[in-house]
Amino acid sequence: MNLFEECKEALKEDFQIIEGKTLKKVSDILYQFPLVKGNIVWSDLKFKDFNNFNDILMLDNLENKKAYVIADDREIPVFKTNLFLIDKNIYDVLALSPKLFIFNNEMIIQPLFPSDTYRFAFKK
Repeated sequence: MNLFEECKEALKEDFQIIEGKTLKKVSDILYQFPLVKGNIVWSDLKFKDFNNFNDILMLDNLENKKAYVIADDREIPVFKTNLFLIDKNIYDVLALSPKLFIFNNEMIIQPLFPSDTYRFAFKK
């Protein structure tokens, strides 16, 4: 079993691979955030760093929200799950790639590898 399969198994309560036309919609959501060469331009956002993913969930009741996960690895499909499950299985998710984006229409989170810090911003 590879790392993606382990992550999929850990998130199986609420896990959906994004494909086809929906993948374009997810890309459009990501590109609503300021991006340059595949990196978030954090200086264009009002962001905050957290040392614990769970602390992010306490903001505005985010734990019940769905989010997309995009890894910086073509072999890892884009998927959708809920933020509570990501928190519960954070190390399975983080193992996918040193560069990840966790986002939805309202916010974006990027783990700051190799630290245990998570950068968070609501969309402008």
